[in-house]
Amino acid sequence: MSDQNTTAAAYADIHTAGHEPVGGKQASRRTFLKASGGLIAGAAAQVAPAAAAQGTVAADNGPPDIMKRDPEASSLVSSIAEFVHGTGFGDLPDTIRRIARQHLLDTIGCCLAAARLETSRSLASYLTSEGGTGQATAISIPRQLPAPQAAFMNGLLARSLEFDDMAMPDLHPSGAIVPLILALCEWQCASGEQAILAYVIGLELCLRLDRAGYDRASRSSRFLERGQDATAICGTLAGAAAAAKLLGLDAKAIANAIGIAVSFAAGSLEANRSGGTIKRFQSGWAGKSAIQAALLAKYGVEGPAQALEGRYGFYHCFVDGQFDPHTLTDGLASVWQASDLRFKPYPSNYYTHAGIDAALALRQKGLKADEVASAQLAVATPMLHTIGEPLDRKQAPQTAYEAKFSGPYTVASALIGGSGLGLGLDDFTDELIRDPARRALMRRISVTSDPRCDSIFPQQAPAILSVTTKDGRRMVEEVLINRGSPERPLSDDELAVKFSENCRRALAPETTEALRLSLNRIAEAKDVSEIVRILATVPG
Repeated sequence: MSDQNTTAAAYADIHTAGHEPVGGKQASRRTFLKASGGLIAGAAAQVAPAAAAQGTVAADNGPPDIMKRDPEASSLVSSIAEFVHGTGFGDLPDTIRRIARQHLLDTIGCCLAAARLETSRSLASYLTSEGGTGQATAISIPRQLPAPQAAFMNGLLARSLEFDDMAMPDLHPSGAIVPLILALCEWQCASGEQAILAYVIGLELCLRLDRAGYDRASRSSRFLERGQDATAICGTLAGAAAAAKLLGLDAKAIANAIGIAVSFAAGSLEANRSGGTIKRFQSGWAGKSAIQAALLAKYGVEGPAQALEGRYGFYHCFVDGQFDPHTLTDGLASVWQASDLRFKPYPSNYYTHAGIDAALALRQKGLKADEVASAQLAVATPMLHTIGEPLDRKQAPQTAYEAKFSGPYTVASALIGGSGLGLGLDDFTDELIRDPARRALMRRISVTSDPRCDSIFPQQAPAILSVTTKDGRRMVEEVLINRGSPERPLSDDELAVKFSENCRRALAPETTEALRLSLNRIAEAKDVSEIVRILATVPG
């Protein structure tokens, strides 16, 4: 078995820890809330896929084992709440702190790049009309808004350009968590250490909540297969926990905040398939809802005791009760999943990225776009549903936003030649999708599934691009490891280029540099609001 097949097979088993996912009849809590002491030794291979492949990121001096208690008197949400309450900044490994700083910077850059979109102006006008007490900065709005509304605005910005980070198989945690962290930290005058800690906690829970719904049979997320926006849905719960941490709530109130958030979670992916702009708003709504859930818990509202595993709980409502509880709790505070986050080099759906890389490689080898007679983009089956179906629509996207989810458009644009790190923000415009040469090339590009790609997914989101030229040549390019993944990371220089490109429409160069330096030193800040207020200068 190849190394790629080995890692893919490992991913298929990481969420079970030797147990079948919960489904049908509710399993005994005693079974799935067993003490984690005997399980943590194997958690590196069972919990975090990329971390298992590269070496687990584990805490040097983590808090006491939170799971060693009477499981009959506990529940999943109360166990998670104790982790949230009991974890401090000193429990975070240095590697995780560094990753958090990098991804915070990256996400804020994505927010700034989206400030002048039409959808951004629409939401800014709506939120301004609602009024309310000014508590926090909403990028591109000249006055402060209530903290939940500021999180709504910044969450829209973070996800609008499909440029924010992701984790396989289909999650974008920072786009949901960073906006609420910025809003609450400013309102509460939180320190940089508090901001980083709450952010990491939100990332950890968002990843675990999503991955607990991984389906071994389809090798995909059950949320994704049902057309649900897991980022918005899981981000609401994880964000509520992070918000409750920042508000200084005790473990019982944190559990209530998560339970309340279950009733607020929502998000559909249909806009990726048949158009519309509403998906851009969903992570912002998650941030807004997360803060509101935490505030309700602060003022005494209670969530259900079995909010996650209950008969009518989170996993029953969203994935028919099919989930693995071990993924939620095993290794908490010892194995950190943020090490699996991936940067996006291109502002499009992550499943298009390997195809873009393949097209760029063929172009570098001398292939010209007008030489292409036909091309076939082969991907893993779960990827096909997002970037290749329905094919006639993917070959003729109606908006620049739809083009971000089109295999034919992204391959054609990379063959023609793009901006940024190979394909950039300037390559996704309504004018370009109507360009006759680009549309003609898209019609010659098909998308199909491939067994080799299936065997690698979801450890990577691979692609194989095969091109037949008009003079009869056949060229093939395989991209089996994604650029920006932990196995093939972006360099510091590449991350700097991306941040500068994202900021150039919103901030003066000297302000961009001041912001970058401040965010790189955020852990030293006594009051994060001094950094966040730089964002108040962004024009709408």
